Amino acid sequence: MKKVLFIIPPYFNADDYLNKSRAAVLPSFTIPYGILSMESYLNARCKSPVEMQLLDLNVTLQKLVEDKFEGDYTAVFGEEIRRRLRAFNPQFVGVSALFNSSNRYIQVVVKVCKDFDPNIITLAGGGLPSAAYKLMLEGCPQLDAICKGEGELPMRDLLDADDPWQTIRAHKSWIAREELAENKIPQHTFIENLDDIPPFDFKSINLDFYNNRSIDKQHAGRPKREMAIHTSRGCPFLCVFCSNPSLHGRDVRTMSIERVIADVRRMKEEFGMTVLLLEDDHFFNDRDRAKEILRELAALDIRVEFPNGVAVYAIDDEVAELFSKGGVSAVALAVESGSDHVLNNIIRKPLKKRLIPPAVEALRKFDVRSHVFIVIGLPGEQDEHRQETMQMLLDCGFDWVHVYLAMPIFGSRLYDICVEKGYIDNPQSQDFVATKSVIRAPGVDPVKLEAFAYEMQLRVNFVENHNMKIGRYDVPVDYLKNVVNKYPDHAFGHYFLSECYRATGDSALADEHFARFLDICAHDAWWRDMADKYRVHFHPAPSIVPSAGAAVTQAAI
Repeated sequence: MKKVLFIIPPYFNADDYLNKSRAAVLPSFTIPYGILSMESYLNARCKSPVEMQLLDLNVTLQKLVEDKFEGDYTAVFGEEIRRRLRAFNPQFVGVSALFNSSNRYIQVVVKVCKDFDPNIITLAGGGLPSAAYKLMLEGCPQLDAICKGEGELPMRDLLDADDPWQTIRAHKSWIAREELAENKIPQHTFIENLDDIPPFDFKSINLDFYNNRSIDKQHAGRPKREMAIHTSRGCPFLCVFCSNPSLHGRDVRTMSIERVIADVRRMKEEFGMTVLLLEDDHFFNDRDRAKEILRELAALDIRVEFPNGVAVYAIDDEVAELFSKGGVSAVALAVESGSDHVLNNIIRKPLKKRLIPPAVEALRKFDVRSHVFIVIGLPGEQDEHRQETMQMLLDCGFDWVHVYLAMPIFGSRLYDICVEKGYIDNPQSQDFVATKSVIRAPGVDPVKLEAFAYEMQLRVNFVENHNMKIGRYDVPVDYLKNVVNKYPDHAFGHYFLSECYRATGDSALADEHFARFLDICAHDAWWRDMADKYRVHFHPAPSIVPSAGAAVTQAAI
């Protein structure tokens, strides 16, 4: 029997969350859908039995963060890997990675495996290896081969082979180090009909560790079971910051509607799922199919979210009503910019700014909360474009805004542009994160850009919160409580939560959070400066209206 150990390295730079004087909260990470899909497919389609296990080091990192670990965390990762190798004794180790930040950990993982047993064949796949196969093979001598794109079919062919090395060299989707000199360019091998992938058994993971990705905070603290599904693969668009074509290609392939509903019903009935995360890259590629799925979901009595974003142009009153009836409580809108110039000429996204307000209004009409993803700092973007985005956010009145700095992910057009133009100091950097500006394009001041991104969120989510302006306090309370729970030293979180409670007559909680605000400002000069800048008062206000609705000076970029 052939044995495969799949390892998922951390998605995040552990240094950002460990060994810190201030509390740090690790972002939620998604269920390892790709590995679960491979496990299911290989168990059903391989000629001979295959035994597989999964080690997700994000779970290990989460435990280290919770325990406030100080020390050499890579040693902890190494021991965790060795423990699994001793118990399982696999012939293959497959490392699955999505983002740039995982690169450093891939090197750690494969070195531990080769030091343990040089005969183990070390493999890598996923978004990062697919896009950066040459870089990774050249920079990691213990890595034997990389799979381009989706792994189900290439991995089946490898495990069915009597000579795995011969298969690696002959297969169009595999590339080994020695083949770099031959200028081999690996190609995708796609499963055209996603119904060919059997339902997952979820035995290799603890679902409790993947239960905190929901964006709708009105349900925070309630018992739940989150589970994810990809009803399609591929996206026809080529947004400048996206690397999806490197993994799934541009042709959209789908599950049948019948299979989608059967899988969702099974997740509810067998695993107790209460929240379904639809993680398609472009769920509305076939709008009629999407609407039919929503109609079918309405009968299942579950909550549904789209954490990866939904195309704005697809949302009208009909779709918003289907959202509401289908249990969709919150939708993340893939807007990215409030400037038509940035959308059309830089991102190359088929979206007009004029379509955004009607979509938000349609969602509000049917009581579906609207989140929005914004990306700033792209090459070619100017101050005026960022101010357009700010004004769009203020005008549209989203329920919550998420602002990210442009990150040149391997495999994206943005990465290629930055390398060609010399906009990043180290093209092989492992430290690209969405809260740090690494792009050095003309007109971009990284320090000011990072400050603007943060203050954009302060202004839209707190100081000029739309729901607070119109006297609807239940929505911001949900999100503000989440902020102060995750970041106890967030002064504006406490202040505006205090204002909400005061407006609704809960003076005790209002006083409690206001006192916390004063205490933070007394010890933190930066927050005092922010309070002064945005006219946040250092005395309790009788109502939320004067402070939340007050004019705010334009943030300087």
